[in-house]
Amino acid sequence: MGDSPAGSERRRYPRYSVRLDAAIDEAGKLRRASVHDMSQGGAFVTTTEAAPVGAELKIRMTLPGAESEEALDGRVVRVIEMRGDAMPDHITGLGIEFKLSPEQRAKLRDVLLKYCSDSEPPAS
Repeated sequence: MGDSPAGSERRRYPRYSVRLDAAIDEAGKLRRASVHDMSQGGAFVTTTEAAPVGAELKIRMTLPGAESEEALDGRVVRVIEMRGDAMPDHITGLGIEFKLSPEQRAKLRDVLLKYCSDSEPPAS
C-alpha cells in the first residue's frame, strides 16, 4: 500500500500525556477508566470492560485545576485489546473522539495548555 501519514501527523489537535481517573458512562452503565492522553479532539482511555466501535458515551472526570467533574460526550473510534502475563486483568484501550461544543473545546484547550504544558505535545 502507499505511504500513509503517522497518527500524530493526521491529528487536528496536539495530544498531551495525562493520568486521570475517570468513569465511562455508556447508556447509564458506569465503568472505571483511566485517561492516558488527551487533546481537544479526543482521548485514549483504558478500562477493564470493552465498548464497541461507534458506541456513544460520556467520559466523566475532574480536569486539572477544575473544581467540579466534567462529562465530555464522545464516540469510540478505536478499540485495542491488551493482554499479557504482566497484566492481572484484561485491559481494553479505547480511542475516544470528543463531540464538544465550541465552548467546551475552548475550555479543554485552556486546561491542557495551562496544566499540561510541561508535557510538550509531539511536533506537528
